[in-house]
Amino acid sequence: MEPGRKIKLRILTGHEVPAEQRGHAALTTLIRIFGRMTERGSEMAKRHGLSMSHLDVLLTLGHGEGVNQQELAERLLLTKGNICVIVQKMEAAGLIERRSDPEDQRCHRLYLSPAGKEKLGAILPEHREMRLRMLRGLTQTEQSTLFDLLTRVDEALNEDED
Repeated sequence: MEPGRKIKLRILTGHEVPAEQRGHAALTTLIRIFGRMTERGSEMAKRHGLSMSHLDVLLTLGHGEGVNQQELAERLLLTKGNICVIVQKMEAAGLIERRSDPEDQRCHRLYLSPAGKEKLGAILPEHREMRLRMLRGLTQTEQSTLFDLLTRVDEALNEDED
């Protein structure tokens, strides 16, 4: 295929997919969308001098600081070992800080450093624009419905793992 040519999968046209195959088509489409989002996120991270995992940590802490490494690993679907290495590198780069939990000195809570907040502030407008472009074809109500449906799929998968 020639560079720059857009691909439109038959699977996305909906009306061509028989009803009994729509679930499979939806999951296949979700995988494709995830791949494209990851690629764009990785490109954005590189433009800001970060790895994708470092970008994910900054964005996650931007939504709520004070989590411990275990909680961060769960939110990012990473192992404890992976998150430990990421946190060490980001702390060494001055992007995040580990602080002792006042209630449990064995536990450390993660916070954005001033440099981390500055870096996140530089990223957020581009991240917001990317998110808006991705969701521009959906109304707020449809976005809520999409969230509800994907949450139900996730919960079903979690039940299988229990």
